[in-house]
Amino acid sequence: MQFKTDKRSVKTRKAIKLAFLKILKNKDISEINITEITNSANINRNSFYTHYKNINNILDDINTDICNYVEKILEKYPYKEIINNPYLIINEFSKVIANNNYIAEYLIFSKSSNKLARKLKNSIYDKFYQSYLNTVDRADPMAKYMISYVISGVFEIYYVWFMEGKMLSLEEIGKHISKLILAGTSSL
Repeated sequence: MQFKTDKRSVKTRKAIKLAFLKILKNKDISEINITEITNSANINRNSFYTHYKNINNILDDINTDICNYVEKILEKYPYKEIINNPYLIINEFSKVIANNNYIAEYLIFSKSSNKLARKLKNSIYDKFYQSYLNTVDRADPMAKYMISYVISGVFEIYYVWFMEGKMLSLEEIGKHISKLILAGTSSL
């Protein structure tokens, strides 16, 4: 489906996604109906159908948003730069979380996000591992495991941070994650 990109359309789509995610925190996707979404987003059904065919299209759109954010971040920095200064990329992820709280809430609270979280981890892993291979003459057999370990650890830290009420700032969390990445990848 081709979408309009004018400001009003962007605003309406965002309202629909936010309403959907708000409802998704308390209900399984199979229990959500379009009336709930339109009421929560303060729009009519015609506006909904102008932007989405069905509820699954909203989820697809959110998944695409998240994957696009991650891909843009990963394209900015080569592996060596990330390994030497992981705070660069962690700071970028923190900005995405700060500016798109609904995405973080979706990844944390939604049962529907497990597939996306796995997809994101795999995408990040593939990008990092390929970048790693491009920087070395001979790959360390432990590299796959270390990269997977670090990525899973970063996801888990953000998860705990969110679940524990964000007791530290994103900047503080980012600095701690960076130290852990440096320690975890020092053997590569």
